[in-house]
This record gives sequence, C-alpha cells and structure tokens, in this order.
Amino acid sequence: MSTWRGVAWLAALCGIIAGTLADRPKPLPPLTLGGYRVLAADFHLHSSMWSDGALTPFGLVLEAERQGLDVIAITGHNELWDAIAGRWLSRHVDGPLVIVGEEIHTVDHHVIALGLHHTVDFRRPIAEQLDEVHAQGGLAIAAHPTRTYAPAFDDVLDRLDGTEICHPVIYALHDGQQQLEAFAAEGRFAAIGSSDFHGFARLGLCRTYVFATDRTETAVLAAIRARRTVVYGLGGKAYGDPALIRLADEVPRLREEASADPSPGLLDWISRVAGVFGLGGLLLSRRR
Repeated sequence: MSTWRGVAWLAALCGIIAGTLADRPKPLPPLTLGGYRVLAADFHLHSSMWSDGALTPFGLVLEAERQGLDVIAITGHNELWDAIAGRWLSRHVDGPLVIVGEEIHTVDHHVIALGLHHTVDFRRPIAEQLDEVHAQGGLAIAAHPTRTYAPAFDDVLDRLDGTEICHPVIYALHDGQQQLEAFAAEGRFAAIGSSDFHGFARLGLCRTYVFATDRTETAVLAAIRARRTVVYGLGGKAYGDPALIRLADEVPRLREEASADPSPGLLDWISRVAGVFGLGGLLLSRRR
C-alpha cells in the first residue's frame, strides 16, 4: 500500500512540475515598428468575481502574461470592481498593463468602455451611455456587433471609437466574420480584436496589436482614438490601418500569435495525465 501511495505522490508531483513549466510565460523583447511600440492587447475579459468568468482578476493577470499580452482590459458586466482589483494586483507583480473597463451590458447592445473611473448606468439610453464614457476620458467600442446587436448602434455610430472585428463569434457562426465586417463598414472605427474571455476560449485569441508611443494607459487610448491598430481575423485576414498592416506583416509571429492553436502541448498533457493519475491514486489509497 505504501508503494502505491508513493507512486501516486510521485505522479502528482510530476503533474505539478509539468504544469508549472507549461505555464511559464515566454518573454519577448519589446517590438518597435515604424517608430511605435507594438503592444499585444485583449480588451474584453471577464473575471469570476462579479462577471461569470472562470478566473479571478489575479488569474487573468497571470494568464495574460502567459499568453504574451502587454495590455488587458478587465470588463465586468456593468461594474468595475474586478478591473480595479486586477489593476492593483498587476502593478504589484509587474504584470501587463491593466485598463479599467466595463462591459455595458443590456438586452439589445453591449459596449466595451475603456478607461473609466466610475460605472456607466446601463439603464440610460445608449447615446447617454456613450457620452458618459467620453466625459470620463474613456473609449467606447461596439462589442460583437452581429445582426443581433448592430441595430442598436444605428443612431450613435459617430460616437463609437472602435468595433470588434475579431471575436470568438467568428468561429461559432458560419458568417460571423462577415457580420462583423458589415458593421465595421458602417463607419470609421479602430479595428479591435477581443477574446471575450470567460474561461472557455483562449485568452488573447483575436488580440489587438496597438501601435502606441509607450506602454501607458494614456498612450494606448490615444492610439485607439487615432485608429493605430491591427487585428488578424479568420484565416489570418488583416484589419486596421493599411500602412500599419504592412509593418505588422513583416513580423510573422504576430499573425501566428493571434491565431495560435489553443490545444494543449506535450507538457500540458503530461501535467493533466499525471495529475489525474496521482490524485486518483491518492484517493484510492485512502479508501483502502
């Protein structure tokens, strides 16, 4: 019995070590193109605190670092608390830049609001919501504006700073990419890619490459206002400023990162198999 327990403990330990190695972030040197600092960003994340996500704010910070992101926005449904917590935690571990955001979540439209100081009341008319975002110095981005949500923006297109042109919906709907493209053609918006991470799709999938002057919130928001973004969508199709797309295409890893296969690697599988075997063995040994 002691031998079996020892093997189970060894398997569990191997699972922990393999999982730790698999989760180690791959540090990359800062990338500069055309005189701009190119920042990998995901502006639409949900935590487990108040926004039906799978990870805590700190978990989002660690996972964003693992996925090679420089900037994230935590965007709780009609609240800011998890974003504020995530920003505080990230500053103390030298993690990615965290922008406080909110997903203004209503029945007929969703808006990603970035750079907020207090929540925007989702019960107000959409025009007033967007005006309030701008009054705080923030940005308003149309979230996954498929045919279900696009009509709500008809009268406020000129108040939007950006629109999600890449979102996991492009993989879920046969014409999801076409629907997002159709909305983007209605105005002049910054191209935004977001994972809308709740815990299922890969955090950082459909990321945005921001061409900023530096890695600060002020610089990131200014770059989005100036539409200095590049996004790679379905099939690696690029969206955004044509001149910046040409620069981004000179660095093949950017397109590869944006569409990287989220399936587990060898260390992930070793971690999972060894972990299950070890835990199962320990439970069985206790029952005997």
